[in-house]
Amino acid sequence: MVPRAAGESWRHRGATPLSALDLARLLADGARSLSAAWGRPVLLTEPQVLRTQSRCHVVRARVRGGDVTSVVLKHFHQDLVLGLDEWAGLELLGRHNLTIAPGLIAGSVDSRLLVLQDLGLGPTLEDLLQGDDPEAAIGGLLAVARLTGQLHARTWGLHGDFDMLRHALSPRPGRVRIENARYLLEHVDRLRRWTDAVDAELEPGTQEDLEHVARELAEPGPFLALTHGDMAPGNTLFTASGPRLLDFEYCGMRHALYDALMWLLVVPLPEELIARADVTYRITLAPSCEAARIDATWLRARALLATARTVNMFQWLSPRALERDREWAPGFSERAALLRHLARARALREDVDPIPALSRTLDALEERLAERWAGTGSFTWPAFR
Repeated sequence: MVPRAAGESWRHRGATPLSALDLARLLADGARSLSAAWGRPVLLTEPQVLRTQSRCHVVRARVRGGDVTSVVLKHFHQDLVLGLDEWAGLELLGRHNLTIAPGLIAGSVDSRLLVLQDLGLGPTLEDLLQGDDPEAAIGGLLAVARLTGQLHARTWGLHGDFDMLRHALSPRPGRVRIENARYLLEHVDRLRRWTDAVDAELEPGTQEDLEHVARELAEPGPFLALTHGDMAPGNTLFTASGPRLLDFEYCGMRHALYDALMWLLVVPLPEELIARADVTYRITLAPSCEAARIDATWLRARALLATARTVNMFQWLSPRALERDREWAPGFSERAALLRHLARARALREDVDPIPALSRTLDALEERLAERWAGTGSFTWPAFR
């Protein structure tokens, strides 16, 4: 599986139509799952399609004869591995009474279906950032940082529990953190395509530094926790009961700061707000994670994770961006995203740099690209304009 780093769903995703027949089948499968879970017949009606994507459909439905009035059905018609990862993650949260995400009510491996708690209507963090109230946007981001810290603090040490839940659903070919580390190392040639294209050097020692970063991803030690895996601004819903994280498809036990990259690196935010979110998250995590209380360890972890994500960007994107810029996210181009990743990762390595050769390679790339792409526009959310 290609690793998915924090905030990637901010990008556009392809939609797959949901036919009337598919919708009827989905309602029937959901009713059977709920009937089995509750021990009595249930009928689902009044479907409302919330989202159709290349990998899954999400539908709200009215419940007749059940314990709740409505549910959300999530059907993974493409990648069942993602569906079962989400199932295991939500089940783990439920078993430990963590009200961080929609509750998992029922599911069917055969039907590729999850039946989830309906959280109702409310703005997402993206809605707040796209709005005209800067205080609401700031408060929303800090609430997300706090919620993320709670997720990691409360799931630290539960990797064995997660693995057992996931294996019980269906044996998984590998752990996500190992897949993330392997991807980084198996596609060094894609980084070299970029350095060759701009006449930059792949510094001696870069391969060894990449191996060092990969080890950190594969074995995060004291930072190992359940991560959401796709911390896009649209994946946090503000409900009457507080903020909730949505879409745990890319969840897994990996380095906790993988999720923190959303505000540290990926999503364009004011520098002061990034610092506030980082402090909020760290304060929330620290009581359960001794490593988060040690400045040198914290700074090193941030630098390594940000650098890994930046290398991933060059592995995902083709040097065709040198010839033609494209949209990476609404209002944010590929060139702007690459330059931002390079600059932010460099800033996070200023206080501690355990990977000097890789840093020199990325610095050379940044210098060449900044020269070529002078005048590339930056992005500012409407709430901060």
